[in-house]
Amino acid sequence: MGFRFRRSVKLFPGLRLNFGKRGISASIGVRGAHVTYGPTGTRTTIGLPGSGLSYTHLEKPHRKDLIPTTAEPSTDPGAPPGNARHGFLWIGLIAVALAIAIGQLTTPSLTVPAPAPPQTPAQTAARATAQVPDAETAAETKRAALGVAHIRHAVANSNTLRLSRVTAMPTGAICYQFHLQNSRGVTYVRTSVLDGAVLKTSGSDDFTAFWTRLCTHQSGRDITSEVENAMKLSAK
Repeated sequence: MGFRFRRSVKLFPGLRLNFGKRGISASIGVRGAHVTYGPTGTRTTIGLPGSGLSYTHLEKPHRKDLIPTTAEPSTDPGAPPGNARHGFLWIGLIAVALAIAIGQLTTPSLTVPAPAPPQTPAQTAARATAQVPDAETAAETKRAALGVAHIRHAVANSNTLRLSRVTAMPTGAICYQFHLQNSRGVTYVRTSVLDGAVLKTSGSDDFTAFWTRLCTHQSGRDITSEVENAMKLSAK
């Protein structure tokens, strides 16, 4: 088995130097159309990438081409025109290869974003379901903040009102605990319940039964901070 050595160096797009056992050769062109100049001759290759179809022509150097001469070119009309045709073919291939290489250098590469994968019906339904609680929570917070405004109109010294806890119950009721101060600066605790359009505050008729039924021994969600933020936004 014979020993082979080959190494290829890319100078720039369209031009490559090849170092082999027989010497140095140069390849000009792109994939599917290139010309290789070397000690064994000039190899022209034209093909359709990916199809497996290609045409290769090898023109070996003639001995008379290796001997420099100053004689005038032959004007014999019977001389074979093959060399001239091949010469024009190589010149055309080189021009095409250089044009493609320059175009690749000057044309900016476009990055096409990958399309988002389509969502399954289950994912779409889950996303819509996740958005429903957010809308319901926002509506519940807004209703609780309006309840605080009604409480201020129903109690004395409303300017001293400070929320202690606002609880949203699963039944839809809103339970309030807040602090007030009297004219002597004494702080006391009051409670209120908002159930639908009905608002009752401690001290009113039937409030104890109302509070016990809707707020006592019930597990709800603390929305105090959300209500305070909503009140600050509405005050601006």
